[in-house]
Amino acid sequence: MNELEFRRRAYTNPNDDSADFIDASCANASHQQLVKELQHFDKKLKQALHEPVPDTLVNTLLQDTLQPAPSQNSQFGWRHLAIAASVTFVLGFVTRFLPLESGVSPPYQTVGQVAMEHVRLESYLTHDIDEQVTLTAVNAKLQPYGTQFKNITNVGKVYYANHCLFAGGPAAHLVIQGEHNRVHVFLVPADRALQQVNSFSDQQYHGEVIGMNLNRLVVVSDKEEDVEKMVSKIEASLERAI
Repeated sequence: MNELEFRRRAYTNPNDDSADFIDASCANASHQQLVKELQHFDKKLKQALHEPVPDTLVNTLLQDTLQPAPSQNSQFGWRHLAIAASVTFVLGFVTRFLPLESGVSPPYQTVGQVAMEHVRLESYLTHDIDEQVTLTAVNAKLQPYGTQFKNITNVGKVYYANHCLFAGGPAAHLVIQGEHNRVHVFLVPADRALQQVNSFSDQQYHGEVIGMNLNRLVVVSDKEEDVEKMVSKIEASLERAI
């Protein structure tokens, strides 16, 4: 099994018990570490998705329905419900992945640097991949982050949708067709310990970061791609999911 096939199967199902996958997992220390981290991530994710609904949630929803609609400047009416739906997911990973030692700096200081390095390291996997991703599949990956797409027709063809490790913690990673090249889209929990930037670039890539209520929307592509236009398409198609 080559490196590309191993990583594709590891991200798809880190608990794969087929003989060829197990042999590849044991081939070297980096494979073993990747599978271990992805298995841990998969376990935590399943726990978060099966968090029981509080007994008081029905009454809370009814109260919110009967109350006057919030003003344009107030988002509390839905925001606290979105936080409640995802708090287990966020807290479960913050304590696991964030560095605890004082004085230790992450290898990449800004969210843009992390995004560009992530795209660069996985380009061999994402450059040609096409998983024929549907709207249902995309939203299944976005659900733990409290958001979803209303549709993906206006966004473009989605080649890839999965979870990834972003600066030591979880994020959603989508690969979408742009006007010229593939565009990488990340949804990163807003409390990740990274320096915030609005835009970023290096010799190969450039991108933008948009702050959302629970996440940062990070869009990255090659220099010739109009990422600002892609950001507008994504923002217009995203909606909150409670």
